[in-house]
Amino acid sequence: MAIKITYIFLKTLSITLGVPLLACDGFVFNQGKPIRAMRNLYFIKKEQEITTVRLETPIEQHFALPTVLDERLFNDEIEPLYMLPAV
Repeated sequence: MAIKITYIFLKTLSITLGVPLLACDGFVFNQGKPIRAMRNLYFIKKEQEITTVRLETPIEQHFALPTVLDERLFNDEIEPLYMLPAV
């Protein structure tokens, strides 16, 4: 629910203020490692496709912003990816 509300808020700001809204996936900020979804379910990215897999061993989550953002990593496909059912 929070993702939908955030998307609507940011998209509204983008339209009303005329500011372009760009996005990228979280794998850009964690060196492509799996991202925890819930319990032992993780998002992974293989060849531009994001799927979920179960991993028995927990993976450390280290996200970091680079000192300079590369604009080529961002695009205007900003709709959220809803893969998991509501909990």
